[in-house]
Amino acid sequence: MDPTQKIACFVVDAAYEKISSEALEAAKTAFLDCLGVTLAGSKEDSARICALLAREEGARGESTVIGQGFSSSALLAALANGTAAHALDYDHSFGNMGQPTAALVPAVFALGEALRASGRDVLAAYVAGFEVTAILIRAIPEHSKKGGWHSTGTLGSLGAAAACARLFRLDESRVQMALGIASSMASGIVSNFGTMTKPLHAGLAAKNGILAARLARSGFSSSPRILDRAKGFFEVFSRDLPMKEGAFEALGVRFDLVERGIRIKPYPCGGLTHSAVDSLLELRAQHGITPESIEKIHVAVGRHAYENIIYHKPETGLQGKFSMPYILARALVHGKLTLEHFTDEAVRDASIRRLGEKIFMEHEPEIEDAAEGRRPSRVTIRLKDGRTLSRHADYPKGGRQSPLTPEEIRQKFVECAGRTIGRQAVDGVLDYLERLEALADLAPLCKLLMGTGEK
Repeated sequence: MDPTQKIACFVVDAAYEKISSEALEAAKTAFLDCLGVTLAGSKEDSARICALLAREEGARGESTVIGQGFSSSALLAALANGTAAHALDYDHSFGNMGQPTAALVPAVFALGEALRASGRDVLAAYVAGFEVTAILIRAIPEHSKKGGWHSTGTLGSLGAAAACARLFRLDESRVQMALGIASSMASGIVSNFGTMTKPLHAGLAAKNGILAARLARSGFSSSPRILDRAKGFFEVFSRDLPMKEGAFEALGVRFDLVERGIRIKPYPCGGLTHSAVDSLLELRAQHGITPESIEKIHVAVGRHAYENIIYHKPETGLQGKFSMPYILARALVHGKLTLEHFTDEAVRDASIRRLGEKIFMEHEPEIEDAAEGRRPSRVTIRLKDGRTLSRHADYPKGGRQSPLTPEEIRQKFVECAGRTIGRQAVDGVLDYLERLEALADLAPLCKLLMGTGEK
């Protein structure tokens, strides 16, 4: 069975009743984290501009534009919500891929609300889309690192199409059509990191997933073997890079959502910086390090981090999320990183800039993230009193090796959601998400997620 057909069979068969309880609980955690950062991200300029576009279009109000106080078409809601989900770079990541959920949750929520789908249907669709996305990154692991593609936009489009096909309950043939259509829509390049276009990749992937599934449902055609055929998805998007076709044997046999899980970010910035942040904060706490005591900080990272954490002196909040000197300077001064540290005004703070001039990031060949989920770094601090302190970290906090507690995850949601909706609505969303599988449809939950667009 070829990969496209294998995915289609899995999607058709991915009913709620056939999904493990562990995978369903992991999906609910993913929804909680994604919707929290989407509510917070809805106030960012990238999300606001996309929402304004949706409002100006005046489309039929079938799906909630999260945090904006109005509804639009499922396509435009998915575009705005997907962009909001990734706007703060605070959404969770997965293994070597980046952010798999920033497109999936906005897609299944927008389409699920329009279809009046049940909570169970939405959960099953999300799991199907997540597993398809995960198996694709297993098959082409160098897609992002060496290919230069932002997999949240490229692989995310196919994952969202699979999830939406599941919501529509398409048959095998039409799932294959949806995958083929989405393959011609997939886009996103890493050169746009540090700009509004990075989160737009997630918004486009969410919209692509709905559009591809809707077209396929109406009989629109595409290649039924889009993944492995000549000039197909694999060959075009990962040209001259290895492809592991055997990866597809695991699809439907085990759940990557359980076995590898997601890494929930404790810091609202590029995940490739997080192991260094963990090390700095650990050394700061152990040795009482202050900004005044620093002579120099050296950060050794792998090639993937070195090529993507590119801003030495950021000029905008978005650039600050991809600046090792700025991020570590802020962490050293405050002992934490918050959303308020990544505004345009914050990154221009003169004292932080001066401290950042003492922080240097370099690529070291022996530090590579070959194993799944590794984001290795070594932080070495030279103090003015002559001492040198060093810490190496392979896995950042938030993943399976060092997970956040349920209370930390809940608190992150409360803090993020509280930027956009009131405490009563925050508590209501938490209640609905905890019993998502019992909801007959998403309407009451989405009403709370809509907000007023004013806070």
